[in-house]
Amino acid sequence: MSLKRPEDYTIEIGPMGPIGEGEALLLRINRNCPWNQCLFCPVYKGKRFSVRSAAEIKKDIDVIRRVSDLLETVSWEVGLAGEIGKEAIERLIRTHPEVYGEYPVNVTKEQWLAVQSLSHIARWLMYGAQRVFLQDANALFMKSVDLIEVLKYLKHSFPTIDTITSYARSKTCGQRSEEELKELKDAGLSWCFVGIESGDDQVLSFMKKGVEKKEHILGGQKIMGSGINMAAFVMPGLAGKNSELSKKHIGETIEVLNEIKPTEIRIRSLAILEAAPLYQKWESGEFNSPSEDQMVEELKMLIEGIHFDCTLETLQMTNLFTMKGPFLERKETLLKWISGYEALSKEDRAKFILDRYLYNGYLACVKSWGMYDARLKSTIEEAQTSLEKHSPDALEKAERAIFEIKSKGIP
Repeated sequence: MSLKRPEDYTIEIGPMGPIGEGEALLLRINRNCPWNQCLFCPVYKGKRFSVRSAAEIKKDIDVIRRVSDLLETVSWEVGLAGEIGKEAIERLIRTHPEVYGEYPVNVTKEQWLAVQSLSHIARWLMYGAQRVFLQDANALFMKSVDLIEVLKYLKHSFPTIDTITSYARSKTCGQRSEEELKELKDAGLSWCFVGIESGDDQVLSFMKKGVEKKEHILGGQKIMGSGINMAAFVMPGLAGKNSELSKKHIGETIEVLNEIKPTEIRIRSLAILEAAPLYQKWESGEFNSPSEDQMVEELKMLIEGIHFDCTLETLQMTNLFTMKGPFLERKETLLKWISGYEALSKEDRAKFILDRYLYNGYLACVKSWGMYDARLKSTIEEAQTSLEKHSPDALEKAERAIFEIKSKGIP
């Protein structure tokens, strides 16, 4: 069979992968999100969910194998002894114009997609072809027998793979039998990334998470019991400004985490994104946004309430503090950071949060997205001026600027 079409060298890639998966191959198991109702998430809104068949996914795996073999052959031809680099990629593009066109000046849409696939596969090979992330939102929604077939085919096609990760919903995990989950683990599934967000049923209901506290615990315990690693995502600020509900939100979340004892806890402080339904709730006054100070206090409560060791990760830019490491080893350090922040004057806290979000990459990302508009520019300048003049409302102005930066998106 002659394989000369761009489609023969193109895989389907979804819109996103989580932080920490930069070295991973993105393998699309389903399209979009089967739940897709969470108020704080804009990613799949307006898009229809569909499951890809095992045959479709295995076809993509064949394409990845085909492109990998071509890259290796070309690498030897240019004297790189099988290593993948820019020279090998450029030569492959030049020698296959029927697939990649005259990149970058003269390409069809189909050829451009083939180039993107080539770039993604080549990057994965450069990292050793060891890690795979299953897209999109909930790969475990696929029938277990089909997912196991895909995982086995993937591992057989690429024996170098040692880690396969996926997003998963608590409810879906809880609906799988222990035997199914163990079979998925044996087939190669290493990690499930589960959005706990909150353990409080009132918060979960308002945010339309479609899951209750007891279902979080059941699903998480099943995942951990199967031997699959679990990263539990939790969200300070999700209860809004209400101080009583805030305490309950964190208290119930601590109970969920202590019951499950996940391998890793990932902190994702709330950002109310313009593209998410929650933004309209905020505009109407139905949801009141928490302050940075409040989210720091919630983080402190979380850290004080967790009673098991795991990895703690706060790498997302919506967090005021950034770290990743063994929880019990780093616990006191993080609490000292928080205590140091809370001991600052209002003006110094305003300086701290502005420095964090203006000069550590967040605002640069917003600008790169073309979302640095006149309103945001004015709000930031107003916050900076209030600090320069030592105005009593400097912290309030800084909070407003940070809110607007975060509302544009999450890097």
